[in-house]
Amino acid sequence: MMYKCQFHYLCSMKNAFLIYLCLISCQLPIWGSNPYRWKAIDMAFDSLGIQLEMTSCKSNNRMEFYPLVNDMYQIATQKKNPNLLVRALYWDAWLQFETNTEKTEALILQALEKADSAAYSYDFARISFVKGMLLAKRNIYPEAYRVFKTQENYFKSIGDLYNLGYTYVNIGSIMRRIGEYQEGYKYYLLANEAFRKGGFDTDELKNEHNIGISQYHLGNQQKAIDILTTLLQNKITEDDATLKVDILTSLYYVSKTLTDKERYAREAYRTAQHVTNKTSQTYTLINMGAIYIYKHDNDSALFYFKKARQLAEANKDAYSAIHTLYGLSEIFDRKNEPDSAYQCLKRYLQYKEETTGHAKSNEINRLEVRAAIKQYEKELKEADMNMRKHKRITLIIIFSVTFLAIIGFYILWILRKKEKINKLLKEAENRELNERLEREKLQNEQFLMKIDLKNRELTSNSMIMAEKNQLLKELMGQIEDFASQGLLPRQQEKALNYQIKKHLGTGDEWAFFKLHFEEVHPNFFLKLSERHPVLSENDLRLCAYIRIGMTNKQIAQMLYVLPETINTSRYRIRKKLHLEQDESLEDYLRRI
Repeated sequence: MMYKCQFHYLCSMKNAFLIYLCLISCQLPIWGSNPYRWKAIDMAFDSLGIQLEMTSCKSNNRMEFYPLVNDMYQIATQKKNPNLLVRALYWDAWLQFETNTEKTEALILQALEKADSAAYSYDFARISFVKGMLLAKRNIYPEAYRVFKTQENYFKSIGDLYNLGYTYVNIGSIMRRIGEYQEGYKYYLLANEAFRKGGFDTDELKNEHNIGISQYHLGNQQKAIDILTTLLQNKITEDDATLKVDILTSLYYVSKTLTDKERYAREAYRTAQHVTNKTSQTYTLINMGAIYIYKHDNDSALFYFKKARQLAEANKDAYSAIHTLYGLSEIFDRKNEPDSAYQCLKRYLQYKEETTGHAKSNEINRLEVRAAIKQYEKELKEADMNMRKHKRITLIIIFSVTFLAIIGFYILWILRKKEKINKLLKEAENRELNERLEREKLQNEQFLMKIDLKNRELTSNSMIMAEKNQLLKELMGQIEDFASQGLLPRQQEKALNYQIKKHLGTGDEWAFFKLHFEEVHPNFFLKLSERHPVLSENDLRLCAYIRIGMTNKQIAQMLYVLPETINTSRYRIRKKLHLEQDESLEDYLRRI
């Protein structure tokens, strides 16, 4: 059972390493994606700065760009310009950040002492940003947090979304290091929002790695697996071996099954052969060894743990050495080599004692950091409230003084202009009233002309249709006469009558008229029927013809009756409408 304990022990260390992955994957931004914001000083010097700004942090050997920094020092010395020297110190520190922490700290301190924060605020912000990362690297989290919160406000003010995003990443990493996973997750989301707004897609994708690990720490294991798996399939990950190793290692730790762990461990190990990060290589070897321990393959496990130990000791990585020594002691014990097992276990206990003391110190530090950060947040809120209060009081005073100063002039101006304004208002009202009356008159005239025109069109169309029907009926009569006289065969008579009837209007004629009439006189039939329910459909039809101004003769043609019949129908309608003798039927219908 001892090998199972070993395997579970190795897996229990994943939280610390997942945080480590976060720090190494997003500790420094890739300045090449951001616009060049440094204030111009010297053309030759600035051209070197642009080259370094465009340099990717993914470079395996940053020091290959050190000749550019040497040229910067030479130009700064020749020009005797302290601001150029400050920038040279900054880029020197930036190149040496990962390889020489002590030298980087010395350079940043020099740069901060010489920097003109008033005239070159952006220079000061960039130098302070590196200072914050150095403090975080030294686990001095309260000061690092204060530095990054200051930079957050500055980068917001100048609209530098790129550096703002990486400021959020660093704050999120600090929160995770002290166990405030929810707060860290919040800052990672803010970082992604800044990257997205700025169009920095690659940086947003890399930060998704942090978000995935945060989901695991927050207890959302499956969500973490989904995020990391999606990242692994991205082309950017395929092109960045270091990022790919980190994501694969994270997937190894968060995966649920041994099969998935083995698959990710093997792929991470293969990919790690193409990166220069020794710590990443060490952990891929440890993971491979752990897989073989669980599979009872002692020789393969021994091979990987030996290589991991060599790398860990060469890299002076105590945490990695603990893993490898404990694994080696377990393997030698299973291989019945007690002396080797004892030596490894002895070294393991020595390393563990050292790191346990350090871990306890770190835990105390984390508690202090949480308290310090909460206190700083409280100070920030109080300072913000005081600033808002001061600003509000200042604005009130300014407003009051200004108001009192102009109120007297305003009263005098009102008194002098009151009579003139009233006169102008009255004239304007009269003018507006006259214009409105003229517009209404013109609109009424146009409306009446439009109605009259449509009535004429409706009458004309109706008469044309009636004449057409009358002509077709006469033609049908002639065809019947010819057929009865034997001048036209019956078959041809039927064919002609069929074609004529197709073009002979029936009930559709009235429906067509009624549809167009309603467009010109909406709700006429509805209102007339509501007032006089006794009116029949034929009465309504006759009223419509009268309403559009058709004569009795025209109506008779439409209805195929004699004009005298129309007179009789009009008389009957007048009685149904209860019209007086001197009241015109046409006028009454026009009022509806």
